[in-house]
Amino acid sequence: MIEVYVPATSANCCVGFDCLGMAVDWWAHFTFEESDTLEVDGCPDKFKGKDNLVVQAFYTACDYLKVEYPTFKLTIDTDIPFARGLGSSSTCVVAGIMACDAWFKKGLSKSELLKIATSMEGHPDNVAPAIFGQATACFMEAEDVRMSHVPCSDYHCLVMVPHYEVKTQQARKVLPKTMDFKDCVSQVSHALVFLQALQQGDEALLAQSCEDLLHEPYRKQFIKEYDTIKKYCENKKIPMWISGSGSTMMVVSLEQSRLIALSKFVEENFKELDFRFLTIAKKGAFIKYE
Repeated sequence: MIEVYVPATSANCCVGFDCLGMAVDWWAHFTFEESDTLEVDGCPDKFKGKDNLVVQAFYTACDYLKVEYPTFKLTIDTDIPFARGLGSSSTCVVAGIMACDAWFKKGLSKSELLKIATSMEGHPDNVAPAIFGQATACFMEAEDVRMSHVPCSDYHCLVMVPHYEVKTQQARKVLPKTMDFKDCVSQVSHALVFLQALQQGDEALLAQSCEDLLHEPYRKQFIKEYDTIKKYCENKKIPMWISGSGSTMMVVSLEQSRLIALSKFVEENFKELDFRFLTIAKKGAFIKYE
């Protein structure tokens, strides 16, 4: 039996649209066992077959390795919310690819895992931190992924998850088609400072660097709680961003007490907003054998 554990992720990290991502210690668990037929448990009925994303990822890795598709029993155990901007689809993609590699004992490198996963996801900002842990910065060169692993200071995290979804396709439709030159300069400079502050543990500077011009001003319309919580965080100088395309909002701080205070504010003002305390995942996806 092969067990794969994959962390949730927060993509974009405010100023790093489609290129920055961070892994958090909210783990999805996938079990693969030998079986005479394909079986899938732990998901809605319509995904209990070949259309399941984990199965598709497994088969994609089979194609990469040039091996025949085996039959197996897949059991999915995860409470990472779907379509909320926490990389739920990436956990499925990474799990399927890693399980296939383990099944056939091929020993793919993490770079190869990333290449296959990115070919399925379209961009690497979620799958890279899921594989490598901590934070990652990536760019695409033709079909190749170039990645830098970003060690992080000991930030605590608070994820605030609305009960409604924001579809990625919907969130991309509202993005600007052009940007002013000065805004491009601002975006790049804030992203560079963000990375340094994330590594060095400069929370005040990290909060100041969370000033996005590329996607958050346009996507916040889909998250009704955003403006109030953003104003709270700006007043307190706490780093905050929309996780992925939303609807989840991510807040980080070196002092958990600041996040506890924010959670109380959320409880008082937004009864239907779930939240969870996390830390940055120090390692990425891993496998256990039984």
